[in-house]
Amino acid sequence: MRKFRKIILTLIACLMMASCAAPAEDQPSGSAAVDQPQQGGTYIVRGAGDPYSFNPDLRVDDWGVVAYQNLFNRLVKQTISNEIVGDLAESWEFSDDGLTLTFHLRQDVTWHDGEPFTSRDVKWTFDHIRTDGYQSNSFKQLSEITCPDDYTAVFHLSEPNSGIIASIAWLGTFILPAHIYDTEEYDWSENPANFQPVGTGPFKFVSYEKGVAIRMERNEDYFDGAPYVDELIISIIPDATTAFQAWMNGEIDDILSGCPSSEIAALMQNPNYNVYQYVSTGRAYLSFNLTEGPFADVRVREAVDLALNRQEILDKAAKGIGKVPTTYMTPVFDWAMSETATIPEMDRERAEQLLQEAGYTRDENGFYFSCTLDTFESGNFKDTATVIQAQLKEIGIDVKLNITEIANFQTKVLDNYDFDMALNSGSQGPDASAIENRIGSDGSLNISRYSNPQVDELLKQAVAVSDTQQRGDVYRQIQEIMKRDLPMVIVTDEIYSYPVKATIHGHPLSTEMSATLGTNEFSKVWIEQ
Repeated sequence: MRKFRKIILTLIACLMMASCAAPAEDQPSGSAAVDQPQQGGTYIVRGAGDPYSFNPDLRVDDWGVVAYQNLFNRLVKQTISNEIVGDLAESWEFSDDGLTLTFHLRQDVTWHDGEPFTSRDVKWTFDHIRTDGYQSNSFKQLSEITCPDDYTAVFHLSEPNSGIIASIAWLGTFILPAHIYDTEEYDWSENPANFQPVGTGPFKFVSYEKGVAIRMERNEDYFDGAPYVDELIISIIPDATTAFQAWMNGEIDDILSGCPSSEIAALMQNPNYNVYQYVSTGRAYLSFNLTEGPFADVRVREAVDLALNRQEILDKAAKGIGKVPTTYMTPVFDWAMSETATIPEMDRERAEQLLQEAGYTRDENGFYFSCTLDTFESGNFKDTATVIQAQLKEIGIDVKLNITEIANFQTKVLDNYDFDMALNSGSQGPDASAIENRIGSDGSLNISRYSNPQVDELLKQAVAVSDTQQRGDVYRQIQEIMKRDLPMVIVTDEIYSYPVKATIHGHPLSTEMSATLGTNEFSKVWIEQ
């Protein structure tokens, strides 16, 4: 796996400008080299919207993720390099029969209010995640959590699940303080702590002003060492252009993923910036309304799959930064890839034949039918949707774009299932089992609400064994069905490019931190004065 990633990263480096070949820390910063971290300062990152709350496990909340990863901790976490490392758990092991997973917890952790962290917190949190959390589907096999002592938590499984560690390392699994949430006075969705959060993370909550900012301060007692910066502020700037200009003007320190693709090449040439790039398990994809409308017919979905010129989408919407997908599951897990269930080459003549076979004829305007495409204002989604709109017009599909803020998108598409076609993206890692969230009948991110009992059974089989070859065989069967049923049409594989000012050190995307920190974890950031 590591060898595969190194090969991919090397290829990317060769394809991109030569200036990014050197490790980011070795690139000139325009100031004298500083070897030792410097204490103090305020680190300001851009937030694209307001969080729903500060309960990180209750529902999908993209705008809350940065705050969550700095206020709270998980048992284990996924790093930028797609590894799973300990967080609140120092170590863990499965029993021989695969039915118990034992976590050995750190004994030097306190909550922000001074109370000790114990296994009671783990049990209370996961008892609620597996029943009421948005990741509940990932823990169907978790039947009970027992705590033999304050620093041991045992997960009892009804059947083996080799992918459960990956689920725990993802989002929606942050540990909450039982001494605050375990009360008959409030349901966990209504607890006042949802807006006065108490975590174990590197930063403590100070204040939140809707539409303005979330303020946090250094946790002096953080178990992994107090952060270097005094404050972490999430400045809420919904408009991407405004955010980028604020970053260029020095009003904020970190734009996260909000840099326009058109700016990356110039920033890579600028010695005042480091541009971190890495291959992601993230993919942009189209979901469909499978119950009514034109896309309930698989032939129409196949026509869309055949109509897309994915290289053109990359070139126009992402300025070439990304990868043309060839597989229906993320290729990062090379051991699971099918050589036969691959994405077809563009064939618009065949696409039109399929539309005609589905009973459509062109109207007086030359269209077979009209439909909507929903997406949201973030990153390259609008540009990608615009290119897709033009490409589908070539085969006689009239696409009306509906571009909103992500909160409205989630309500309309995820909650109300009120759409024809939707453009979204998301990680399919850190384990191949993560595909269940997208195509499992009960998947929390199954936007199409696709349901196939055969797929559900194969997903169960794939996590019931630990042997890589056996698991790969099962996932290859799943890909054959995905190619046949097309619950989603893959648009691009994502290569993330994050520009960071050269005076910022210890960034989670940097070479020395990418194997130890989560994506937006700023516990080791320091600012060169």
